[in-house]
Amino acid sequence: MPNGRVYIVNSADLAASIQRNPLKISFWQVEAVFSGTLVGLSSAASKILAANVDSDDGHPSYLRDGVSNVHATLRPGEQLMNTTRIALELLAPTLEGLARKTTDLVDLQQWIAGALMTSVTGSVFGPQNPYRDPGVARSFWTFQENAAGLLSLPFPAITCAKSYAAREKVSAAFVDYYNSRGCDLASSWVQGASKVSDGYQISNEDKARLDISNSHAILANTLPTAFWTVYHIFTDATVLEEVRTAVMPLVTTKTTNEVVTHQFDFGRIRDVPILRSVMLEALRHYANGTGTRILMEDTLLNGRYLLKKNSFVFMPNRSYHFDASVWGPTVDAFDARRFVNFKPPSASFRAFGGGVNTCPGRFFAMNEILAISALLALRVDIKPVVEAWAHPGIDDSNMTLAVQPPKLKTLVNFSPRSGWTDGEWRFTHKGAVYSAPM
Repeated sequence: MPNGRVYIVNSADLAASIQRNPLKISFWQVEAVFSGTLVGLSSAASKILAANVDSDDGHPSYLRDGVSNVHATLRPGEQLMNTTRIALELLAPTLEGLARKTTDLVDLQQWIAGALMTSVTGSVFGPQNPYRDPGVARSFWTFQENAAGLLSLPFPAITCAKSYAAREKVSAAFVDYYNSRGCDLASSWVQGASKVSDGYQISNEDKARLDISNSHAILANTLPTAFWTVYHIFTDATVLEEVRTAVMPLVTTKTTNEVVTHQFDFGRIRDVPILRSVMLEALRHYANGTGTRILMEDTLLNGRYLLKKNSFVFMPNRSYHFDASVWGPTVDAFDARRFVNFKPPSASFRAFGGGVNTCPGRFFAMNEILAISALLALRVDIKPVVEAWAHPGIDDSNMTLAVQPPKLKTLVNFSPRSGWTDGEWRFTHKGAVYSAPM
């Protein structure tokens, strides 16, 4: 940032104008520079990643081709459903442990993180998923703890040695993954990403580092969003019953030769209004990150504001998510039903970004968050260890997160719900039936 200027945009109208100028006011430049720095890409791969990201003259762009692959493989369709189905099959055994016996003194955030770490990474990276190794999984979270330091501090191997060493351990595991062609058995997204990388002659070492960035993308904000969604469902008895009633039609229960089978239609999970609304309201409240752009040329915004080349533009979500002129007098309250019959202007809700830079993996993230919330609501009761629920506060210490996790632990007891302890669970989509491992 040669001239050191920073523009902070608090107006949703101006944010919408920025979204309409993605080449002049670039997110891709930010993504290329920060991703490469965060994961320690080689200088050669960093140059390839940043090349032509804002060009519309037909020159190839590795970054934009990679993003196009995510859009193609994780948009609503059969490939997304297949990845979601595998994730639910991997989640099922963890849920079975809760649904068949009482489990006391559980850290709710930690349980959700562990359950989704297994199911999400397994569905994305396939049977040779490096995160099957608990040590690699722990190293990822250690890396995450000071990811901001890796971005901002000089000599990171010294100044944030713990996160640096953890990142290198995860990278080494992914190098082994690519050397053994584990990607060939992975999701269509990872298979496609590997082919895109091969087309740009990206080494396995740099593919491995980019998958640390991909891991951040699929986990870092999905997990806290899932926590807050589950938390706000179970802390309000009325909302909990409404969610249970609403998701019941997704389940078909049959008994054949005294064997009970529950079929769960996950293909319709995003169509449950109250469940979707709780998740979106959780994002409105806790997706407090800041959208960042770099000006590639002098740009006149809305005919009034001249923004100078090589400056940063910051768009803080809180300015839009807590604007009373959009959200009304209850803007500061958590309203689980806010989104049932209300669609805000696009630039006023920026949990997934906006415009051409809208998160390409949002449908997969929503499927996972909504499915685990629905299955927990159906199968277990969750009660706080103490007499009443207490809000755990927000941890805003990690600037690399768009969604803030809870600050304190939420200790709970899980107990099975009557009528949902027995039987085999299967996951269906458009007439196909997928069995969960017992």
